Amino acid sequence: MKLLSNVVLITLFLSIVMPVSAQEDLEMEVVQIEAEDGLMLVGDWYASDRQAPAVLLLHMLSSNHTAWEPLVPVLVNEYGFNVLNLDMRGHGDTGGSRDWDLAEQDVQTVIDWMRQQDSVDTERIAIVGASIGSNLAIRGWANDDRVVTAVALSPGLDYRGVTTLDSVTENADRPLLLLASRADMVSATAVIELFGVTTGDTSVRLFEGGRHGTRLFDEETLTPTTALIGQWLAEHLIVDKD
Repeated sequence: MKLLSNVVLITLFLSIVMPVSAQEDLEMEVVQIEAEDGLMLVGDWYASDRQAPAVLLLHMLSSNHTAWEPLVPVLVNEYGFNVLNLDMRGHGDTGGSRDWDLAEQDVQTVIDWMRQQDSVDTERIAIVGASIGSNLAIRGWANDDRVVTAVALSPGLDYRGVTTLDSVTENADRPLLLLASRADMVSATAVIELFGVTTGDTSVRLFEGGRHGTRLFDEETLTPTTALIGQWLAEHLIVDKD
């Protein structure tokens, strides 16, 4: 029987931990990053005024970067992160066709771009994703051992050919946060199976209900979800908040 020696709590997390700052307070630049096939990947870039960690956000299928609006103020205002809120290929302002193999390549392209920015501490980068974006976040984290951690909201074992079990198995000792709803059975089952192959600093949170991906930012679970993500990233990216 596997010992739960890693950092794990499979529980309903509902305590209010921190306020969410106003989106309108944030300074943002729309950026375009050229993908390997020439497609221009479009995202909102929130640059820190000092060298700081950076976080890449990857939305759900048929969604866009606006789904992360509840989380961005926490990451930028509360923790001082650089944040790139990306429209994935085939979505939003990026447009183009959906191609999940190329989307995985895009993640590395964007991470490389982030490392070139003066405000980014190149050794303190994380990826946060939702649904198929969380599968891409896990694969991006696995493909680049300099990415410190990934946060996956409602991942699956296989969404449209984007798999996760192989990536997590090969990186079992690296930090990973997995979130899902109990009644979202595909994701709830997946996070338990993914946790089962880990050996290191992995945490699982299961919420009541059936909210999927960034729908965990609905009113009832908004603050606990954003606070949990922010605290996990702060812990693992070693943020100096002075």
